[in-house]
Amino acid sequence: METPPHAGVEIDGPKLRELRKLQGESVASFASACGISRQYLSQIERGARLRVSPPVYFRICTKLQLTGPRQRRTLLKVAA
Repeated sequence: METPPHAGVEIDGPKLRELRKLQGESVASFASACGISRQYLSQIERGARLRVSPPVYFRICTKLQLTGPRQRRTLLKVAA
């Protein structure tokens, strides 16, 4: 069974960038800690990549110390 192309978690890239910078993390160090490439993280933050896989979303939230469900929702893209 194939995964639909829209599968994944829609993430708010600019919010991710803001939270990463508040932690004083560079793109390279944050990406490495999350197990993703620098280029991939940059695409997410710029909004060029709107969705990430659930495991990547979880690692990003963990790195940002967004531990509870309500905290993790701060990175979700909210439909207008």
